[in-house]
Amino acid sequence: MNLDISASDNYINSVVLSHSPNVTYDVIQIGNELNIHILSWANGHEYELKLSGSLAKGTGITGTTDIDYFISLNPSVSTCNTLQQVYTTLKNRFNGAGYSVREQNVSIGINHSGYKIDLVAGVEQSLNSADHSIWKRKPGTWTKTNIDEHISYVANSGRISDIKALKIWRKLWSLDFPSFYLELSVIEALSGKSYSRSPSQNFIDIMTYLANDFEDKVILDPSNLGNEVSEELTQVEKAKIKNEAASSLTSIYLTGNLSPVIW
Repeated sequence: MNLDISASDNYINSVVLSHSPNVTYDVIQIGNELNIHILSWANGHEYELKLSGSLAKGTGITGTTDIDYFISLNPSVSTCNTLQQVYTTLKNRFNGAGYSVREQNVSIGINHSGYKIDLVAGVEQSLNSADHSIWKRKPGTWTKTNIDEHISYVANSGRISDIKALKIWRKLWSLDFPSFYLELSVIEALSGKSYSRSPSQNFIDIMTYLANDFEDKVILDPSNLGNEVSEELTQVEKAKIKNEAASSLTSIYLTGNLSPVIW
């Protein structure tokens, strides 16, 4: 491969910049509007509504970034509701308010004021604890999570631009690759490598990881090592990502450019 590193670095940096959100999300106003329904749903139980997901981590890109909110419920709610009921009643509340609700694995999805919104409700494992219990709809069980730790882990990883580049690639090739799983995979692929390395070489290393190691790699939730984030995709879904990465590597090696695979 005859890759001009300097030109490729400038190229991928410009691509990432062009896909970075330039819309000011009024997350406070939207949160206040949604809070009308959440307050009624909480039925007197104390809670905190806070921003989570890509916007909180700084890894959002245009065209795919939802506004994610996490509802942190006081442990008292568990005395009269199971975690499944917490999930189901939140879905029912927004259905009843006229929203078309998307049932996702741990979140419910709605559209509001032109934005895609994901809402996750978790119950504090103890009073004022950052550790929460949440319901996982697909396997029909619960898991422990810590949204604050997720945000800190990714935001302070030193890999924000690399994560954005992979999210752009995911969008362009229409791949199902959950964001947190993607973020952790980038961090894993670049583990031990200098933070001042060439961004184009980082991108190639990420593609190499996806093509060779990703499919069988167990990725764990840094806030709960008993939770395998890599279980979010089936082997068939992982194979699609692997094959697309291998195809991208072939294109890069044949052309000596990144432009055929990310733009």
